[in-house]
Amino acid sequence: METTEQPAVQALPTAFVRFMRDSCRLPLDAFHALPGASLPAVARRLLDHRRDMTSTLADFHGSALRVEVLNVALTEEYYLREVYLRTTGTDRVVEYGVLAVALAEFTTTQRAELTAGRTPLGAILHQFEIPFVSTPLGFFTVPASLLPSIPPFSPAAHQGCGRFNCLAKPSGEPLAWILEILPPS
Repeated sequence: METTEQPAVQALPTAFVRFMRDSCRLPLDAFHALPGASLPAVARRLLDHRRDMTSTLADFHGSALRVEVLNVALTEEYYLREVYLRTTGTDRVVEYGVLAVALAEFTTTQRAELTAGRTPLGAILHQFEIPFVSTPLGFFTVPASLLPSIPPFSPAAHQGCGRFNCLAKPSGEPLAWILEILPPS
């Protein structure tokens, strides 16, 4: 079975891949690539699109979302963070994510909002009216046992579904690369 090492992970910045492996301890070679059409129906609806996940998940769950930052790193080029997206109403985890934000593409004010760690990236893009395009780079499944302990995952869950995504300016400059995984169910 093909893993995401070919081709999706190869399209990601090296600093992002290192952060996922070393800081977040994600076994990327255990992620199994598959076409979006092969995702389970709900996962396909939530992952196989060209929108930001913050808006998509907020609409699906009928709740605004907040970010819980688990891990952060900063390089000259990137702001890297590992997060849960949670509903504000019930505090339910609706996504596990890891992202690399290209700092040079944001103003000082926007960078300050990003690095404050209070707001999901999608909400910041909309708040500052930053035009963007969303381009999924690949979809995958991953054994639930290899994911961080993400509440409230079902003990019987076998796999999580996710995608690698790139958000870019309409002119093509990347704004961020994101690993987005839905809670296994």
